[in-house]
Amino acid sequence: MSSLLIHQFYAEVAPWAGLALLFIGRNPHPGLRRKIAAVLLAVFVLFIIPIGGWSIAAWLRVLEPNPSVTLTLLLLIALTSRLAGQAWFRRQDWNAAWFFGAVATLVLYPMGLGLTGIDPYSWGWGPVLPLIVTTAATLLLLRGNRFGVILLFPFAGWVLGIQESTNFWNTLADPFYGAVSLILTAILLIRRCSSLTSGTVVID
Repeated sequence: MSSLLIHQFYAEVAPWAGLALLFIGRNPHPGLRRKIAAVLLAVFVLFIIPIGGWSIAAWLRVLEPNPSVTLTLLLLIALTSRLAGQAWFRRQDWNAAWFFGAVATLVLYPMGLGLTGIDPYSWGWGPVLPLIVTTAATLLLLRGNRFGVILLFPFAGWVLGIQESTNFWNTLADPFYGAVSLILTAILLIRRCSSLTSGTVVID
């Protein structure tokens, strides 16, 4: 299989998993027929329905040709959990995933918006970023957090060259993962602050 086909196949995994999750819905106990229909319908929508002569999958590759390995695995974990009826990730694992994505986004993207003179994207060409991620993964694993395992896979994706980009940043984060992480991390922080405030009120 050529590198181009590998890159295209990989880039389509994340949108397929996300769309299948959307079609399954929020029903905590979806039936087998619904699961199968959701998976097949996601394939149909992405690859069969044309828009302007292109499939939706092709348009999404133009929009984001390098979905991060992190986002792809998180979507696959969520999808397989729904299909199997078993939660592979606990709440603290998901919280770590969103917090990591939010921090990575705040470090990486302000430079692209011209808000800082520092160029953190260049870290992805050398050993700095891999060392930082290795440290983060090790700390998470020592705490028993399963997201630490996910942080090991970007190294494999980077070495195997499954993305068009060869910068390590692209295996870690992308705009979709960043946006979702920022929103969910903000919600988590607001809830935590609210609970602390409520606790203070109760104590007083």
